[in-house]
Amino acid sequence: MPKRLGGGSNQTTQAGCTQGFRVGCAENMRMRTSPLHLVLAAVGLVVLCMGRAWALPAETWVVSIGNNRGAAEDVQLLYAERDAREIAEVLRSQGSVVSDHVRLLLDENADTTRRTLLSLNAALRAKGEGPERATALIVFYSGHADADALHMRGSRFSFEELRALVAGSPATMRILVVDACRSGSVTRVKGVKAAPEFAIQIEDRVEAEGTAIISSSTAGESSQESDRLRGSFFSHHLMNALRGAADRNGDGRVTLSEAYAYTYGQTLRSSGQTLSLQHPTYAYDVKGSGDLVLTTQAEGGDGRTRLRLDAAATYLIAEERESGAVVAELVTNRPHAILTLPPGRYFVQQRGQTEYREFQVTLAQGSEVDLAQQRFRLVHYDRLVRKRGGIRRSVHGISVVAGARGETVPGRGVAPTLAVGYSADLPWLTVGARVRGSIGSIQAADQDLTWRHDELGLGFLLSRYIDLPWFSVAFGVAIDGVLTSQRFVETPRIVSPRTSLGLGVEALFVFERRLIQGLSLRVEGGPAALLSQRAIVESGVETGTHAAAALTWGLGGGLIWRF
Repeated sequence: MPKRLGGGSNQTTQAGCTQGFRVGCAENMRMRTSPLHLVLAAVGLVVLCMGRAWALPAETWVVSIGNNRGAAEDVQLLYAERDAREIAEVLRSQGSVVSDHVRLLLDENADTTRRTLLSLNAALRAKGEGPERATALIVFYSGHADADALHMRGSRFSFEELRALVAGSPATMRILVVDACRSGSVTRVKGVKAAPEFAIQIEDRVEAEGTAIISSSTAGESSQESDRLRGSFFSHHLMNALRGAADRNGDGRVTLSEAYAYTYGQTLRSSGQTLSLQHPTYAYDVKGSGDLVLTTQAEGGDGRTRLRLDAAATYLIAEERESGAVVAELVTNRPHAILTLPPGRYFVQQRGQTEYREFQVTLAQGSEVDLAQQRFRLVHYDRLVRKRGGIRRSVHGISVVAGARGETVPGRGVAPTLAVGYSADLPWLTVGARVRGSIGSIQAADQDLTWRHDELGLGFLLSRYIDLPWFSVAFGVAIDGVLTSQRFVETPRIVSPRTSLGLGVEALFVFERRLIQGLSLRVEGGPAALLSQRAIVESGVETGTHAAAALTWGLGGGLIWRF
């Protein structure tokens, strides 16, 4: 099964897919989050986190492989080669891997990849072994694959051979990362149909040593890439993990276990918005005490460009503006986390519980920018929902509005009203319901009758908001079922109370201005019509009823609280 290809700004698709995506699905799979995956991840992390952490040795070699082109039947990917290039760069710049020790293989076939790994293993073997000769080999692949082999520019490179070349390397520490469909076969995850198991014999040596294999998905899943992220979910989150997002304890170092834990959680979250979940997998066969440090975010003086984030939150970072290419979408679990980025101008969106904070920052070479010291623009969730952004699908509100309503029956005059409403802001429209009441009195023309005229309405509201910089306006319609009650007072005749049902329709215009957190001033009003049954009275005697319409208006002001 090929690696998935991005569809739209937020879509991911799979090679061979049908309408609604860029390409369509060859098979329809049901995925679920299994407790087994979580247990396996937790066990691996506990083992890794025991003991001290060791930095990558001075002689660390990186082979980063990217193939947009796979087999003849595979749809060409867009970002696999970009993934490989950026992973290599972050390991070079933050993992202190010297440039001469980085092998970047883009759009190469299986023979070239095989020769590169064989020659590198031979060179390491020729240098001999010993405690003073600690070495590391990191192999990364992004591209197409099936359950048995990588698809590399019309050729196949079996998982068995790849794993044997990495596991059999004389390097002290060996790490293989595979971002491709069905790549879980290489990690032998229980509970799925896996490839045959391969024995790895590792001698006891000093410090952390052995083989660690990470894949972007299990043996039965598809790995996915996204147009919005300009890369695969897995590689995007792995890259941000190495840039500093995975540094859970704030020691300025990202270890192998931290990088995997962060990438696992964020890949699962991102793929949860698509047709199928994607579970990165981990195979651990490392001896010695401690974990391996892959990258560092050293404090100042090393020429790196850093962005110090504010609170623990979800962050979206794009180039120059909100509509720019996404550089990072990440989650931090602690305040003041540091992320290392290339110099440039960035739009940063910090997502809180009820609002976004949006920043424009410029990172100069070797500088550090503290987001907490920067000016920002607040964007509240009701506005985010209405412009189809953010992580929430709706925002709820409760309003209380007092005002006046025009005459609905002759002689009644203007009457005070009170309305209590509920609303839900949705991506395209705002829907709501309200209960309103009004009271008034009428003096008959013959001075013989005086009565109270009360109205109780229960209605449905539909409106469309337009959000301007300092306030919001909305227009819509309110449809009420109206119960009208008349009770006669101060009359020499005995007249029975009257009740009737009617239908009210109001063209609604709304103005809102935010006051404090969640609370806004609301002014609403507009023309209205009431259709109801009225009595026919002749010589003071009611002889029947007839339907009558009254044109009127409503105007009120109050507060709305959104939560």
